[in-house]
Amino acid sequence: MEKKGIASRNWTEEQGLLLAQLVNEHKGMLRGKFGPTVTSQGKRRAWDTISQTINASFPLVVRTGDDCEKRWYVLQSKAKDEIAAHKRESSLTGGGPPAKRLSQVADTVFQVLGHSEVSVTGLPTGIDTSMMQALEMQQKHGAITRTGPIKFAA
Repeated sequence: MEKKGIASRNWTEEQGLLLAQLVNEHKGMLRGKFGPTVTSQGKRRAWDTISQTINASFPLVVRTGDDCEKRWYVLQSKAKDEIAAHKRESSLTGGGPPAKRLSQVADTVFQVLGHSEVSVTGLPTGIDTSMMQALEMQQKHGAITRTGPIKFAA
């Protein structure tokens, strides 16, 4: 019989912020180019360490390293959209209220990604490569079966 994934609870804002902070702490390994010191096993260990820290901080929901990696790609995508909107609002001329501040999660993701990766706002018909990576991971590690729509914490 085929194993089916069990849907876990949605990520909270606090869990997303902790994830972004932990990725920032491990970004040398997670975002580094493969080489003698950066290996796929090292990256896997980093994701597992991150999941252990999140599970220790939020014991009611158990997250795996794969769950954390998938959520990171979702956070990147959302943060890039928020950062692009913030840049558009900030560059408008004329009066009006100042642009909204970035959320803590988007600000932390921005620190991890760096200025160069989020400076382009993208094309309206373009594809978000972060979501493509998440979809590839889902295919690689097996699709999680869910009933009903996927809900993301806002």
